[in-house]
Amino acid sequence: MILLTTIAISACSKNKDEASFNDNIVAVTATGDINAQLDQFRQLLGEQLNTTPDVVGGRREINWDGVPDALLSQKLPENFFNPVGDQASVANQRGLVYSAAGNFQVSKTNFAEVNAEAATELSSFSGNKIFANVSANKWDVEFQVAGKELAASVKGFGIVFSDVDLPKSTSLEFFNGERSLGKFFAPAKDGSNFSFLGVYFKNEKITRVRVEHQGQLDQGQADITNNGPADLVAMDNFLYNEPVKN
Repeated sequence: MILLTTIAISACSKNKDEASFNDNIVAVTATGDINAQLDQFRQLLGEQLNTTPDVVGGRREINWDGVPDALLSQKLPENFFNPVGDQASVANQRGLVYSAAGNFQVSKTNFAEVNAEAATELSSFSGNKIFANVSANKWDVEFQVAGKELAASVKGFGIVFSDVDLPKSTSLEFFNGERSLGKFFAPAKDGSNFSFLGVYFKNEKITRVRVEHQGQLDQGQADITNNGPADLVAMDNFLYNEPVKN
């Protein structure tokens, strides 16, 4: 089940069953084989995949497989994907940071070390590592100029989710400063374990994205498909265009 459409910029909450049309926003959702829709969203963001700082245009992508094994199942620094300073890894300078709320981790065992009850429901989309905020179900992604501590914005942002079981359990809300640009829901999985949600704003800038999902892995509860109380999810690829200084 897929959608490539424009969503009204005035909308505060839209999903694939509630689309209205204008020229301001393009929302791309996909389940099952999501590769074609990922490529469509990549084209919106920019054909060029950037891997170093100091570039203009193009896009960034994070799939977590670059996180070294020594850091697995540990709390990642909030600027892991935008360190600064002379000793900073250039490969990690991708202009993405996240709020300190919660415990951000990467796993190659589908978080079995955190929640064995839910691990069988989770899987990685690319490579063998996935990402989750294991101790919070509402947290923010922000942007900086790649390799610099300068606040930045993007036009589009998307995430590949693992094991979204319910149609309104998992969402992205986009902000320009404190102004909400709309809240969008990831579709429930259908035909594979993966769901994709990406939104591109033609006439707005995104300074912050709030990620929200049910439950948290460190509570040790089963997923809703195994009679647990919440729809537990993890994440793989993050996609966004090159952050530019505000």
